[in-house]
Amino acid sequence: MIDYIKLSSTLNSTEITNLKSRIDFNGSFNESTGELETILPNGKKVATRSTGWIKNMRIVLFPSGYVEVSGSLHKLFNAGKHNYNQFSKKDAEVVLKDLIEVSGLGLPSFKVESVEVGVNLTPPIPSDNIINNALMYKRKPFEANYCTDEGNYRQVKLSEYWVKLYNKRLHYQMQGHAIDNEILRFEVKINKLRVLAKYKVYTLEDLLISIEQIASDLLPKAWMDVLLYDPTMNKQTKEKTLKYANVNFWGGIAKERRYNYHHKKLYRLMQGNTFAIQAQVKDLIMDTLDGLV
Repeated sequence: MIDYIKLSSTLNSTEITNLKSRIDFNGSFNESTGELETILPNGKKVATRSTGWIKNMRIVLFPSGYVEVSGSLHKLFNAGKHNYNQFSKKDAEVVLKDLIEVSGLGLPSFKVESVEVGVNLTPPIPSDNIINNALMYKRKPFEANYCTDEGNYRQVKLSEYWVKLYNKRLHYQMQGHAIDNEILRFEVKINKLRVLAKYKVYTLEDLLISIEQIASDLLPKAWMDVLLYDPTMNKQTKEKTLKYANVNFWGGIAKERRYNYHHKKLYRLMQGNTFAIQAQVKDLIMDTLDGLV
């Protein structure tokens, strides 16, 4: 349910000393002066920061005492190795308890800067057939991306949140994991506190109280806002809708009023002429979330 999270707070001198006694931190040194300094990719020197790790969780400590904790709680639950199984709220509470014990940090009172909510699904058809036909999200085309942690994925970035889907089975099979079933990952990454504020979420403690409601509200709706060209369409209907399978067509009319007309037309033509993959996946999302309570 929860995957990546970013938390922040400001520590006092005692808390900093305690943290450094528990975790090894590393920073960048100027080899000429021996002084700690951090240089950005553009060459600009910034305030020194040190970085420590607890498995896959990254802890960045600034001289002022400001600290950021980020990483995948789901992956941490699996010893930092993977996040392809199911991960419930109770699992999150367990791994957070361990993280607090190891770090000594008062994480429940930390501010939530960013959080990913998502589900791992066994889809009714191969994951790639769904991913390759997910064309738009709220008039924005999905972008194909790659990162070493998640492999190939499709993503749309909005101002307050991002929507992402990818073939999690394929990614981890390439890393040597034995996975028999298809795993389609669908997630929403919340980047703006205004989204969380609607649920009165400001701290990690608040998030754990409301995470089930947030996931249940956001994920099914976000999925249904995806423009999916159903790959199970019968031959006759496919012949009538070939232009609708092209993301360039949708991108070309994204800012025009006729976008809604063609969107409604496509879904009207698909109704009764496909296996209703989008509706099936929505049901899977809801059933999976119910099972994670």
